[in-house]
Amino acid sequence: MPMKKKKFVHQPDSEQLLELRRREEEIAAKPSAECYLKLADDYQNLGLNKESDRLLQLAESLEGGDRAHGHDHSKGLMSGAANPVMIAEVIQILSRTTLTGDLSIDAKTETFHLYFDKGQIINASSEHYPPALKSFCMALRVTSGTYRFAERPVDKIERLIEGNTEVLLLNAMYDKDQELSQKSGT
Repeated sequence: MPMKKKKFVHQPDSEQLLELRRREEEIAAKPSAECYLKLADDYQNLGLNKESDRLLQLAESLEGGDRAHGHDHSKGLMSGAANPVMIAEVIQILSRTTLTGDLSIDAKTETFHLYFDKGQIINASSEHYPPALKSFCMALRVTSGTYRFAERPVDKIERLIEGNTEVLLLNAMYDKDQELSQKSGT
């Protein structure tokens, strides 16, 4: 029986990864489709296809938002198709910035608003769920629709959510996974 050759996959060194992550954080502070595209190419060159694909999606969503809103960044910085992965990505990007505003997520039967103050989530609301964490968690379950982040003052929005945004996001995703596991019986 002939032996199959093992395919050698280049593993980027930790310095390369750290540099790419540092650049991604810089871009997240002032998102630009062009910068995300270049970074996606750099990830692709290192064989990190999933990271490259994720950044390409972000670039596409920014380009879509720019075309739809005539480059008026004071009104809308990011927009695109909503799904659980994309919403989580956008929340992560916002948590790494100092942006203040409203991430609105429009689904078929519901509209969610996630309010950020200097990159930290402070409140969430929706039409059918209680404000704060319940609306935040349910927004992460939107499977189709659109999202849009617009910079705007939130000083009149009551702060009902405390804590690190990324930790809250991880907890909400964990709770969702646990609920799905219980439903499926695994």
